[in-house]
Amino acid sequence: MNQTGMRVKDAIGSSRITMNQAALARAVGMGSDALSRSLSGQRKFSAAELARLAAILGVSLPWLITGIGDPSYESGKTAEQREESRDRIAETVAFPAAAYREIGLETPPLPVFAPETSPEDAADSVAALLSERFGQPFIHDLPAAIEAAYGLGVFIVAEGPAFDARSMNSGSVSYIVVRGTGAWFQGNLVLARELGYLLCGSAVAIGRRRPSLTTWADYFAFALLLPVERMRGMDWNRQTPNELARFLWESGISAKALAARLNSLGIRPGPALVHADEGTLQLLAHQVPDCLSRPRARAYRSPRIPQSLLEEHLKALRDGQVDGSSLAWMLDTPLAEL
Repeated sequence: MNQTGMRVKDAIGSSRITMNQAALARAVGMGSDALSRSLSGQRKFSAAELARLAAILGVSLPWLITGIGDPSYESGKTAEQREESRDRIAETVAFPAAAYREIGLETPPLPVFAPETSPEDAADSVAALLSERFGQPFIHDLPAAIEAAYGLGVFIVAEGPAFDARSMNSGSVSYIVVRGTGAWFQGNLVLARELGYLLCGSAVAIGRRRPSLTTWADYFAFALLLPVERMRGMDWNRQTPNELARFLWESGISAKALAARLNSLGIRPGPALVHADEGTLQLLAHQVPDCLSRPRARAYRSPRIPQSLLEEHLKALRDGQVDGSSLAWMLDTPLAEL
């Protein structure tokens, strides 16, 4: 029996639900035979099935997938209390791990920088690799550039609890989940930050929250998108609003982030940035309106899953190895449309 099946059996055995196995299978949307074979290790649970089992059995989805954490913390609580205490963000972000394991797909091991490596030096190295592997300026499509360089998955989810992004490393699978947004410049910054967490070896295990403190990964993200040489090579005092807007577009960053980066380097912002208080989107709309219709401006609006994972799930769906429910969830598409 595989470890996931064992954890599901343990959860069934310790649950207070009164339904038998056939009723549980119906509640999950499985056939009785499919549930039996999944429990015995002859069939893999889909990510969607595990999510429904976690909700019914009152255990953590991350625990079902990885074994991290103890489901007994839910013991003695009412269903309402369990719902309130569960980390909904962690459960949303855990879903891709099960989608990978459902089809037996792994991501390559990630290189980790030595502890003494500065964020600036790490960012220089990563920028060179991203540009080399992607074949064009990486800011044109940062999710695709990261996948090309490191082989890890980048997901964009349109629904779910409020969060900006999280990186996950569950042993054989590493990936980043970004919450969908129309502010592509914000998506770039949080994606770069989570890449920093992975590359400095500080990715948080599924199901655990990260303190909201300024970290090595935060500095790395700013250094990757706004290299120090470029910051010091600009004449900020002579920059016009139009030049500022084009700089933000080319850098894939917001005016607020640019101001924070200059402040961290001890560089005084010029008049154009000081007076850019209407917001990045408004500034771009006034100064470089054509950029808002380009694909880059829609990079984080729609659900996205890694191409390799999509292809393997589609193949498994054609071969009858999966039912498509995990793929439908990841694409935010009704199962019938697949």
